[in-house]
Amino acid sequence: MDRRARAVHAHPFSILTYLYKFLFLLIFPLLRGFLSALQGGLIRWVQGAWLDLLMVALILFLSYQKWNHFRYYFDISGLYYTQGIFLREQIWIPNTRISALSVLHPFWLRPFRIAQLRVDTVARNPKKADLTFYLRFDRAAQVLALRQQSVPTETGGGYAYRPGLQNVIFLSLFTSNSFIGILIASTFISQAGQILGQELSDLLLSVFEALAYRLANDLPHLTVGLIAFHLPPIAAGAALALIGGWMVAFTMSLLQTHGLCTRRTAELLHLQGGVLTKKFYQLQIKEISFIDIRQSLLTRLFRLYSVFLDGIGVGKEQSDIAAVIPFSTRKHAMGQLDRLLPEFQPSPRALKPNAGAIFKFLIEPLWPCILIPLASFLGTRYLPAWAAILQFAGLMLSIPAYWFLGVRLMDFFSSGVSKSQDFFTLRYSSGYYLHTVVIPSDKIALVNIRQSILQRGDNRCDLVVSTRAEGQRKHHIRNIDWDATTELFGALDCWTPKDAGIPNWYERLFALLKTRFLPFLK
Repeated sequence: MDRRARAVHAHPFSILTYLYKFLFLLIFPLLRGFLSALQGGLIRWVQGAWLDLLMVALILFLSYQKWNHFRYYFDISGLYYTQGIFLREQIWIPNTRISALSVLHPFWLRPFRIAQLRVDTVARNPKKADLTFYLRFDRAAQVLALRQQSVPTETGGGYAYRPGLQNVIFLSLFTSNSFIGILIASTFISQAGQILGQELSDLLLSVFEALAYRLANDLPHLTVGLIAFHLPPIAAGAALALIGGWMVAFTMSLLQTHGLCTRRTAELLHLQGGVLTKKFYQLQIKEISFIDIRQSLLTRLFRLYSVFLDGIGVGKEQSDIAAVIPFSTRKHAMGQLDRLLPEFQPSPRALKPNAGAIFKFLIEPLWPCILIPLASFLGTRYLPAWAAILQFAGLMLSIPAYWFLGVRLMDFFSSGVSKSQDFFTLRYSSGYYLHTVVIPSDKIALVNIRQSILQRGDNRCDLVVSTRAEGQRKHHIRNIDWDATTELFGALDCWTPKDAGIPNWYERLFALLKTRFLPFLK
């Protein structure tokens, strides 16, 4: 029996998920209602209501037909599926070409024993999964088992790593984003008002306002005199929103990564975890673009390390698990990395910035560190009525500015490039994080070695390495030696400033000025 005859339907719940694809048809009932209101009012609209019901029935019918025409079959060799109402498609994906296979169990679907299956390859849109559909728990487990049987495995199931709860808490603690939390909280408040009544939304906002006024008045007492001035209520509200947003983001991150388990077999890496949505991932080792040993300024001071993955099917959604090793000590993190991904081992720095490059690292963050306190001081002096809010704004803006300066200073002492066998190790900073990235040479999409006019004197350059997985990522290393960089990346035959004989734009400009204006000066 062929695969087409063995193919089965997805779960009927998929019919509801297909409805949104045909919601554009509702434009016709809306347009008819608008015209009815202009011409005949309510009576004319009621007389034609059967057309609206017919359109709704058409949407339901098309959603059912889309589900009915989608069938799939998964075996040890790969995935076959067919889809399309008017344009029929039959697609076959060999198991060797499936980069990542993901099974998600959202909490609101678990009582119905419904799971979501995601299939990712290198072939289609990197912003969304190549294929997503819903199926029963037992069928999802069967797909994962068949996928594992399709590749060689060690006896005993390979090596598994389960971090302690404190490691997961550290991960959520240092990677939570206040603004994401604020967005989640504001969405919750607005939706609560729509679903449970405007009174609940007003109550939550009034509680927030009361807390802001309380914080504004009691700040000197709460900080034991460390902050002596009283905050304006609007500033206290902003601070409270940031703190509350961070707490919401921390809670969501903890719920997404709690129960994390990473397991390595011969050619697959298995990830699972989550509370609200239980997640199970199977990733091909050869499809991992790079590993990222990430540190913030605070975790650098505490000597804590975390390891993240980048590859097809990893981090496609905000709630996906990307960390394989949460924050832990260097010895523990490197030991677990050696057991889980022995191929991706960072090598010691071979190229690093020279001592004179410190200005290049610090000039960008130095200006905010000077201008923000200066603006706050001048504003307080010439606008005394706004002194409290200007002092608070200056303090809140100075903290990230000086933090960024500290990150860049650490970047100067740690950045560099090296190569071991077919793996490059890049050390650099991006935003508020320090990165140690290990990249296989075949995952590099573009190498850009560039040199400014100020770097030509000591033959230094900037290196920008681009990789592609879920979108493009750029890794920027500053002020390393030009000759050693071109040799390391096998680019010795590329253009070099000292022997190319091709003038740069500024050399052409000087030549133009010399030929056009120098005779007049004589």
